[in-house]
Amino acid sequence: MQLCKIYAIVCLVNFFALSLSATETLQVSAKKIKSDLKNGETTLSGDVFITKGEDKLWADSVIIETNKKNQPLKYTAIGSVRFYVKMPNKEISGRAKKATYDVQKDEYKLLDNAVIEEKGKTNIIRGNMIVLSPATEEASIQGTKQKPSVVTFSLDNEK
Repeated sequence: MQLCKIYAIVCLVNFFALSLSATETLQVSAKKIKSDLKNGETTLSGDVFITKGEDKLWADSVIIETNKKNQPLKYTAIGSVRFYVKMPNKEISGRAKKATYDVQKDEYKLLDNAVIEEKGKTNIIRGNMIVLSPATEEASIQGTKQKPSVVTFSLDNEK
């Protein structure tokens, strides 16, 4: 029975990998992985770590939603969420209590005490909700009445 569960998980991860480009591989690790292929949902819990190419995600738990072809549609990370994304000309890291990644839109949404920092610079975004699009290199930010959004950035003095 245990071998059957491991095989199902390996098959599921292989399906995810097929949805990525030939140069990218998706790898997931967690203390517990539960897959429901019929409903298109996989739940990873306990020290979750996901890598796709050079992008990385850490969380207490992650829910992966898939379509009927078992291709990932959405990732929802909950609890102690941290991530690292490498863009064409910059690297960023972030953290929040909850985060989602919409595969089709290539869009991250960080919720509740969200922070995004650019590596090697003082560029920092803080807010209750941050939406980040790596493809367009755009971000939007919302604060709350009690805690407004904060943006810190360095000014390049080019002459």
